[in-house]
Amino acid sequence: MYVIMCFLLDFHLTCLMQPVPLVPIFAGYTVGILPEWFNISTHFSVLITMFITTAQLECLILCFEKKHQAIATALNVHVLPKSLEMFCYFLCSICPVTICFWFNSTHISKEDQWIYIETNLREYSEGFRSIQHFDVYTKTFSLVLLIKCVALGGVVFILLFLIFMVDIFKMMYQLKLRISKHNYEKHIEAIRTLTVQLATSSLCLGPPCILMIIVLSVVDQAQFLTELCIACITAHSSANTISLLIFFHPFRKFILTNLRW
Repeated sequence: MYVIMCFLLDFHLTCLMQPVPLVPIFAGYTVGILPEWFNISTHFSVLITMFITTAQLECLILCFEKKHQAIATALNVHVLPKSLEMFCYFLCSICPVTICFWFNSTHISKEDQWIYIETNLREYSEGFRSIQHFDVYTKTFSLVLLIKCVALGGVVFILLFLIFMVDIFKMMYQLKLRISKHNYEKHIEAIRTLTVQLATSSLCLGPPCILMIIVLSVVDQAQFLTELCIACITAHSSANTISLLIFFHPFRKFILTNLRW
């Protein structure tokens, strides 16, 4: 699921549409196949991006949870109750949907957007008329609260990653004395690949958080920084693959074996 979500995010942001922010205005537009061929709005494209990104990060942390519980079960320590585990799965299922519904509730109609532009952004009115697919958002309490909640969620994700990693390494020290060398190496390889993907996931988790800070505050070179954040997000999967090729021998061996003619 994690690999599938990585592929979908890359395909969406590189082949189907490209977002163009218009900071410091809380607005943007999209170009590409979705808006130009299928007349898909910028707002709907952003909803798809939010859903896939959230699901991708959840899949990665669930990979850590599965490996953590596999080791915990072998040692019979720190085993999560089944009810708590199922509740966490439930939260992961509804979180992307909830975020998208919440963000969708902050969207205003095109008529209201034009009223807002003519009232507050009159100097940009002609520029907006030259753009076919754009959406403008107002900084309402609901939208600001959503951005802060998403940023807080990012912090929670990072803390969960760190907790799982520290506890896994502590348990691996105990597990080494109880299992064969071959099985121990398999656990080490799995942890190594998760660690690499955790490191590269910073390109997927960090930029959206920075993007929200830029949107909520007045920052010099905001347009350039926003575009740089979007570029970092799309570079995540490529960086992940390259890192696995360098640091994870089984993946490198698999690729080299299957690429031979």
